[in-house]
Amino acid sequence: MQDRVKLPKKKRKRWPWVLLILVTALVLMIVVIRGRSEPAGSNLRQASLEKGSLTVTVIGTGHLDYHESSDLEVPAGLLVDRVFLEAGDRADQGDPLASFEPLSIQLAIDAVLSDIDTLDLAIARTSSPADSKVIRSLQAGRVKAIYIEKGDQAAQVYESHGAVILLSLDGRMAVSFESTAELTQGDKVQVLLSGGATREGRVDKREGSLYLVTLTDNGPEPGEAVTLQDTEGTKIGRGNLYVHRPLEVIATEGVIKDLHISVNQKISAGKALFTLEDLPAGSDYDKLFADREERKEKLDDLLELQKTGVLQAPFDLYILASGIKEGERTGEAADMAGLPQAGGLTYPAFTVAPVGRFALTINIDELDILSVRQGQQAAITFDAIENQVFAGTIDRVASTAVESGGISNFPARSLLGAHEQMRVGMSVTATITVDEKKDILLLPVAALQESGGRVFVYTEKDEKSLELSGEIEVETGLSDGDKV
Repeated sequence: MQDRVKLPKKKRKRWPWVLLILVTALVLMIVVIRGRSEPAGSNLRQASLEKGSLTVTVIGTGHLDYHESSDLEVPAGLLVDRVFLEAGDRADQGDPLASFEPLSIQLAIDAVLSDIDTLDLAIARTSSPADSKVIRSLQAGRVKAIYIEKGDQAAQVYESHGAVILLSLDGRMAVSFESTAELTQGDKVQVLLSGGATREGRVDKREGSLYLVTLTDNGPEPGEAVTLQDTEGTKIGRGNLYVHRPLEVIATEGVIKDLHISVNQKISAGKALFTLEDLPAGSDYDKLFADREERKEKLDDLLELQKTGVLQAPFDLYILASGIKEGERTGEAADMAGLPQAGGLTYPAFTVAPVGRFALTINIDELDILSVRQGQQAAITFDAIENQVFAGTIDRVASTAVESGGISNFPARSLLGAHEQMRVGMSVTATITVDEKKDILLLPVAALQESGGRVFVYTEKDEKSLELSGEIEVETGLSDGDKV
């Protein structure tokens, strides 16, 4: 049996694989390094700053509606002959809206004239407002201050001083002061007035070091600064006088015609203090005149209606609702809301809205409402009117939100001129301009870089290495025409 001879194994060559790995790593490093030096990639772009304008807008949606509505009223009690137009119709100024039976108009005129005669008799029997009024004191006392003068408006004086006259009822003035002197209630003191005169006072009350001293009200004036001394002439304190028990006389209407008293005068109850004139009329007198004026206005309307017997459109308008029916008297039928008419001098025959102006109520999101204000311009577009934009103006912004489906919106109203294709109820979108910047520098968004919370641009580039530098924040440092 022959022995097998083991031949040595042939070694594999590994260096080509190592070389391949090194070359691959080198290529990757070059790519990474070039990527870092070129933030925008190898395809660099250049942009220039240009001047322009920017606007900030808020968008709201809603539906078209009529502008402010109003009632066309006619005198109550008229027999309706014909109604020419109904709700939804349009009328031009002067077009007939309804006609009324002539005899019913004449009977209504006679009834109003009778009412006016009755009111005239009542006015004649009612005493006219007094030309003047004497104001008297209800209590005895002494006049300590007079704030009014002849010709003054009583209400203005009262508003400034809280009274027109100040009376002292118990004959005493008072002064409060602090002192270290040891005095007891009832002790006498000397009160030195600002003019040098002296009055005797007495301690009326003591609380610790705080004293209340009273003295005669004959002479001393409210607010007068005084010095207090004990019986030996030693100064014990200072203070300002006030009326111990005051009574403010009040007057809030009329003009001061005469004054019948003077300062420091002692008066009895019932004494005339002053006289007022130009006083307002009494309530009964005013009501009679108001009722007469109301009848006169109805009479004027009836006389105008009697000329043709036809109620005409006072301006170009849309009829929103009709409250009269042929063969019925105005005021006898149910009103436009379906409720019984309570009766009165006039009755709403039609509810109308003017032609030539519409109102658009749009809903503004609560996040945008603080930037929407009255007077701002709005671009109005209609879903049903293609390729047209209408100009509107915000004239009303609600302060209270309206919630629907858990979403809070604030209604805002825009006014816009009428167009022949517009119809009430159409869906519209309003783009409101809330801010506008003019002549500012504009930069393409693609040129902006962001890092670490900063927004910046590069203003320099190395043509050989293509590296970018010269970082400048976009808020400052750039001029018109700069390249980035």
